[in-house]
Amino acid sequence: TLISRATLLTAYPHFSSLSTTTNEGYSWYHSLQVKADKRFSRGYTVQVAYTWSKFMEATGFLNDGDPVPAKCISDQDYPHRLSLSWIWELPFGRGRKFLANTNRVASVLVSGWQVQGLYAAQAGQALGFGNVIFRGNLKDIPLPKNQRTPDRWFNIDAGFERDSRKQLGYAARVMSFRFNGIRGDGINQWDMSVIKDTRLREGMKLQFRGEFLNALNHVLFSNPNTSVTSTAFGTITSQKNYPRRIQLGIKLIY
Repeated sequence: TLISRATLLTAYPHFSSLSTTTNEGYSWYHSLQVKADKRFSRGYTVQVAYTWSKFMEATGFLNDGDPVPAKCISDQDYPHRLSLSWIWELPFGRGRKFLANTNRVASVLVSGWQVQGLYAAQAGQALGFGNVIFRGNLKDIPLPKNQRTPDRWFNIDAGFERDSRKQLGYAARVMSFRFNGIRGDGINQWDMSVIKDTRLREGMKLQFRGEFLNALNHVLFSNPNTSVTSTAFGTITSQKNYPRRIQLGIKLIY
């Protein structure tokens, strides 16, 4: 039986494949979390929360024969997360500052309105490129935000060897799984809603809801292609979030 040289260089050349399960992987997370709530008079409420964090892991081996898992940034690491929510009960109609003494029909039309908003901003996911040949500087890969486009999300000419004939076949991997400074698109989204409560009688009201998800129709791009030999390397071909959605509904509450 002929055994290839590549097979003889593996840890267990007399096996065609070998699978094991170990419990030596681990991860660690550190964060600074800040939250502020403000309840204003006249029905206005604001809540802001911000998280600055770092999530590292050592749960995979760069090479089959490595003694310990490789440390790298986690694919669940999002170093910045900002959320803002607010509710404003409009000051019109019965018991409010404006139009409080209108006739019954007008009062029904202008009373009970409130608007709500939710804003979320989050850093993108850390990216990696596999076992590739790279002769440049990692700092040259990310592009400034004003230069990133779906057709060129990062600098594909930073030093990658893209010729498929020159790719590594059996060499030990040294390129990390992911890099903290090279990331996909992040969340930047507004959700809005308009609600009107109309009192029908004691203990019963009719509620109208208009909800606008991704109200500004902001696109959240999927991660770019990170296969160096692909003609689509560095490009984005799909959208991760949903386009603007408008939902209207009426609910009887009793």
